Amino acid sequence: MNRHFLLFCFLLPILGFSQIPKIPGSIGGVSTSKILNKTKDLLITQLDKSKAEYDTTSFNYAISLSDNAGLYENEEKWLRNQKLFSDVLKKTDGTSSTPLQQAEQENEVGEMMYASNKYTSAENAFRASKLKFEANALTSETSYSKVISNLGLLYHTTGRYIKAEELEKQAIALRKEQAGEGSIAYAASINNLGVLYKDMGRYTEAESFLNQAIKLNSVSPGKQSAAYAITLNNQAMLYEEMGRFQQADQLLSEAIKIASEVMTEKSTNYQRLLINQALLYEGMGQYTKADEIYKKAISIKEKKLGTSHPDYAHLLNLQAELYMLMKKTTEVEALLKKSSDIYLKKFGANHPSYAGVLHNLGNYYRIQNQQTPAYTNLNKALTIRVLALGDKHPDALQTKESIALLDWQAKNYTAAASGFQTVLDQDMILINEYFSALSEAEKARFWDKIHPHFDHYASFVADAYQSIPELTGQLYTYQLSTKALLLNASTKIRQQILSSSDASLIQEYQEWLDSKEYLSRLYGMSKSDLAEQKINLDSIENSTNTKEKNLSAKSSIFRSGYTTKTITWKDVQAVLSTEDAVVELIHITKFNKEVTDTIYYGALVLTKESITPQFVVLKNGNQLEKRYLAYYRNSIKSKTADEYSYAQYWQEIDKSLGAKKSIYVSMDGIYSQINISTLRMSDGSYLFDKKNFLLVSNSKDIIKLKSETPSQAALTATLIGNPLFGTSGSVAPLPGTKLELETIKTALTVKGYKVTSFVQAEASEQNIRKVSNPKILHIATHGFFIAEAGGEEKTMGIETERSALNPMLRSGLLMSNAEAAMDGTSEFGILTAYEVMNLNLDKTEIAIISACETGLGDVKNGEGVYGLQRAFLVAGADALIMSLWKVNDEATQKLMTSFYKNYLLLNNKQKAFKAAQAELKALYKDPYYWGAFVLIQ
Repeated sequence: MNRHFLLFCFLLPILGFSQIPKIPGSIGGVSTSKILNKTKDLLITQLDKSKAEYDTTSFNYAISLSDNAGLYENEEKWLRNQKLFSDVLKKTDGTSSTPLQQAEQENEVGEMMYASNKYTSAENAFRASKLKFEANALTSETSYSKVISNLGLLYHTTGRYIKAEELEKQAIALRKEQAGEGSIAYAASINNLGVLYKDMGRYTEAESFLNQAIKLNSVSPGKQSAAYAITLNNQAMLYEEMGRFQQADQLLSEAIKIASEVMTEKSTNYQRLLINQALLYEGMGQYTKADEIYKKAISIKEKKLGTSHPDYAHLLNLQAELYMLMKKTTEVEALLKKSSDIYLKKFGANHPSYAGVLHNLGNYYRIQNQQTPAYTNLNKALTIRVLALGDKHPDALQTKESIALLDWQAKNYTAAASGFQTVLDQDMILINEYFSALSEAEKARFWDKIHPHFDHYASFVADAYQSIPELTGQLYTYQLSTKALLLNASTKIRQQILSSSDASLIQEYQEWLDSKEYLSRLYGMSKSDLAEQKINLDSIENSTNTKEKNLSAKSSIFRSGYTTKTITWKDVQAVLSTEDAVVELIHITKFNKEVTDTIYYGALVLTKESITPQFVVLKNGNQLEKRYLAYYRNSIKSKTADEYSYAQYWQEIDKSLGAKKSIYVSMDGIYSQINISTLRMSDGSYLFDKKNFLLVSNSKDIIKLKSETPSQAALTATLIGNPLFGTSGSVAPLPGTKLELETIKTALTVKGYKVTSFVQAEASEQNIRKVSNPKILHIATHGFFIAEAGGEEKTMGIETERSALNPMLRSGLLMSNAEAAMDGTSEFGILTAYEVMNLNLDKTEIAIISACETGLGDVKNGEGVYGLQRAFLVAGADALIMSLWKVNDEATQKLMTSFYKNYLLLNNKQKAFKAAQAELKALYKDPYYWGAFVLIQ
């Protein structure tokens, strides 16, 4: 269960109220002034009393949290103070107080509404306050910067990151001017922007701002303050997200030590810090430490709120989830039943929180193979969730999937298939409608939440397809829609729009992104919350759709990146010839009541004649990824006969291909690390001799390939190679690439190409970034792939924690000045796969990367390979040629020379590449030489 999201706690100042209503000069002989003062004093007393329920200090701070502990405590505060807030806001229309006092009062009430999670009401109050400041020329007041910061926090919480960033930057500028960089208020805004950047996935900027906030707070208000503890906590949460667990633990422990001295144990914020630490230890696998913290938190909550409070029930639920991980199953049932009883008595039988515990209880029984109580609790949970949240709410879908898993365990395959399809179809709607508009960090979080649904379904189909053959077609269609989902071109489209000179387009696009982000948050709210906060979901959806239509009409760039169409396996089949077959490979994690360590590989085989796709399941995935991969690589490098790889990786798949000659293959998992053509059969021949393999990123790309007409692009080519890496000798020079490029340039020039060459010092990262849509791009240099980032502070000039977080930073190309980039004295010299994605190659027919190991990258379930081969395709190249292992310069030069000779003659990339490999194979029989390079389309 992923429980990580952001809450914000308002740390409220104590401000007096002078807002009072209009009344006549005297009432019943009592002077007006006495009545006014009495009314004023009463309001101040009431407001101060309500503030005592919140954690307070002298400014507002964003707090990065991992759980919603304290949710109902906030709800209860709202109910107690609702009338007071309403009364105060009504009185701001009076004339007895100054406009400044009125604006400050509305802001302060907005703060407490925000702290009580009433975001719509809070936004209305903040905006009213902001308008009063501006309408009365009060923007130089320090309290104006506060309402700007508050609005930024609110937009951050509700997912409107673009507006939030704009407002937080404005608050920083105002506070710098009004109070200076040493002020508490300035440090608060620096902290808030750091937390915002964390949630946007902009980790480098987040770390910089949070470090600055920590430094500022260490001086004022000091290292023993709540503010300092909160900024340490925020940095810890950033490090946890970046995978720097030890640093996160150290910072969080320090934050809790400080908080224990400056906050009471009953403080909601103190308890939240404890839960952060418990969840950190849980994520680190230190379950005993996590359990100790849960016990402490439960004890504190019990003393403060008693054993019948819903927040106490929430902690019991968290502890039960931990015990499931610890396999302490004898204690889970009692904890969940106790939790559910509290929710039932507090809220009744139709509340989402009660349903949540029933869901967990149902899954507990499912895993214990107690099917009857599992069905009872899961069905009851589903009924409540559909009623309270809607049948498309993520929580309702979660329960529907659990019921499908239970049906699968009961071998009721038909019911399970129907349940899975309901869940995945709704996931597909979210993918098609909202995914591309999310930031990169939001995309990763979104996929983390939903990809287990698709993983579980693949494992289910591997069990059930023989009973229900049509499942293979459904699995294939889902695979077409989700494979390589995280590596799509929407990031590039975003950059193209934002870097355009069309200010109107940029504004409309940002407003559309903001609406999409806001909608994605609203879909997680209950019906009652939407109604209470007076949010009209239909109206917001219609407004967003209108914005999208306007953008599509206005911008071809937008249309190319955000217009989606679902492609099915039948669409792919329709373009196949009778000589074609398609193999869509799927990495499958075996699911058996729970996720296991067992790996399967599935091959969906499609031909023109298929009634449904055939499904070949290889159950030796763990061996394929370790033992047999090591054997394959050793056989290649040692140039010895490979006796096993064909039988293990391909023989069963081959049986389903029959006599088909043209085989399109979409790789996944470990298959991206081998060259299928090099697999040696029992008669000593290679698959290269039997079949024509065409590698594609996703088999839906075959539709485009089949419809392509001969390129009409201008005959231009950019050649880059023989870089001047440096003078230290730490990177070996590549003088052989000089001859390679000269030979290619001559061949292209003869055929009428306009050739641009960058060699030696000009073979630079800066120059490759400027490349614009050549028909041919050829890069001859060293490539690198870092299998695991760890141990050293930097690898290839990139901070280890950054490359650990982002696999696209672990492969790339070395350009001129690479040695300086590697030792950190230059920012240029290494072109990572992450940077390659943003190259301008939309009209490039082929990119050829004549370098070692450039085809490698991190294997991700359902994502193929994260690395250069993905990056160049995202950048727009129609096809690319890359290497899977190091091979000598002579063989590389001969392959490239032969390829260009055939390409210029045949004007067909695939045929030219096959012919070049055949020529090289005639000279060198070992696949080490002719099989190092692959062509991917």
